Amino acid sequence: QMKPSWLEEDCLIEALPTSAHVRQMTGGEPVSPVMSCTTILETERSNGNDESSACLAPAPNNRKSSSSARRRHHKRVYGLGGYSQSQRVLLCMVGLPARGKSYITKMLQRYLQWSGFPVRIFNAGNLRRQEGLAGAKADFFDNKNKEASAQREKVASECMEEAIHWLSAQTSVCVAIFDATNTTCRRRARIVERCHESRGITPVFIESICDSEAILEENYKLKMGNQDYQNMDPVQARADFLARVKAYESRYETIHDGEQGGELTYIKLFNVGQKVVMHCCSGYLPSQIGFYLSNIHIRPRAIWLTRHAESEDEVGQGEITARGKAYCSELLSWLMVRHRAMKEAGEGEFAEMLVLMGTAHVHAATFDLLSQGLSNKGRTNTMDEDATLPESAGELKQRSVSCSSYDSMASHQEFPAMSTSLLNELDRGDYAGIAYSQIQQEYPEVWAQRQRDPLYFRYPGAGAESYADVIGRLRPIIIELERQRRSVLVISQLAVQRCLYAYFTGCPMEDIPHLQMDLHTVVELQPGPFGCKVTKKCLDPNGPPPQ
Repeated sequence: QMKPSWLEEDCLIEALPTSAHVRQMTGGEPVSPVMSCTTILETERSNGNDESSACLAPAPNNRKSSSSARRRHHKRVYGLGGYSQSQRVLLCMVGLPARGKSYITKMLQRYLQWSGFPVRIFNAGNLRRQEGLAGAKADFFDNKNKEASAQREKVASECMEEAIHWLSAQTSVCVAIFDATNTTCRRRARIVERCHESRGITPVFIESICDSEAILEENYKLKMGNQDYQNMDPVQARADFLARVKAYESRYETIHDGEQGGELTYIKLFNVGQKVVMHCCSGYLPSQIGFYLSNIHIRPRAIWLTRHAESEDEVGQGEITARGKAYCSELLSWLMVRHRAMKEAGEGEFAEMLVLMGTAHVHAATFDLLSQGLSNKGRTNTMDEDATLPESAGELKQRSVSCSSYDSMASHQEFPAMSTSLLNELDRGDYAGIAYSQIQQEYPEVWAQRQRDPLYFRYPGAGAESYADVIGRLRPIIIELERQRRSVLVISQLAVQRCLYAYFTGCPMEDIPHLQMDLHTVVELQPGPFGCKVTKKCLDPNGPPPQ
């Protein structure tokens, strides 16, 4: 990627558009965090407002030349990822059947959408079945069957064209995921050629290689449930599917460094996270995707979300109430029951627990109340070296609680815990520490602005954040939650809970500020190949306390 000439110019940017101004310019439509100022200015011109730059960068002394210069520079200001990978991206899966490609695409879609990028999956297998070829037997995938080969290529080309058509209709950074086998150099060359024909589309290939018998066996079982094998004898279905895999293996050409003259951008994923190889991934999105894929796994585990125990004030700065203490006792009992069940199910390391929490007083107080219910055989300052957040997560405070036979288990068990400011509540600037009810009554104009734009609104004052800002700072936490093989309990406040819940459930960004996350309720998330299983359990006999 070439360095743009405008970066070498002497450019002074005095002000960037606020979230309220952006929403006003776009007619109240949701705006991606990676939306560029170019798009914003074009929107204003289309509305007949040619003086928009005055709102973005006021010109001193009203000098027209200075104003014009700044106007040109503002057109070049982008959100994170908006310039470094400003072209549209076509992610192309590569690999044999039952190698976890569709599972990976769903994880990528969830992560990229949560990060603010428009994403859509185009699955060639689904398109084939929609066109009346559901239930195709293994001989349909045999290369010797020329008629079937032509049909397969036709379906793959149609699926690719749908993806490119969707990308071409977008106006900002976006990602289309082409979920197909794409196992030959010829097919991949055609994809690259087609992307070059469509200006501004960058192809990135993700090859999933799997030789783990355990993973393959689980994937084969999942394949038996798709539309191709409905109402078929399981033994016959498995034999047919394995014959299909062998047909693909006969023509499978793995990606190599010399493909496309050594300029092919690709990521190779071995055994879904065991090893990752990246080649020519210099763009923002390819590098982010590679980092994300290097931390994922498909092993079962649980993620528990809970807000802090009820405190004496609405903003969570007071002491824990008697009702809050009772909740901590119930939460501990519930966790130990789940811990025992996971152990008995033979889930091994996944039954181990890690606690992540913010640095606020109520977070530590909630955790301390949990620890008091455990056996006091001792505390330790040591920490399992596996339980570390990325360096970008900032300074961490580490704790560890000793838990023995509380749940009638003979073995000694530790609950390591870590606190980080990344999990602190949304910063409300000058209005921090003021209850929402008080803001609504005493500052109605501020409250009205918040209600109009809850996702991107920032309260006045230094350090104030929007929900979109919170999502940005939670990315290292998401990576940690994806990386962990152990089950994790997250103790935080409302905004953070909403953002984390939205990531795992695929909730649209615009809905995040409105998600119901009650006090004294634990939410269990169990990520899986068909989505995330969600279980909510209120542990307060009187129901959730008032928000």
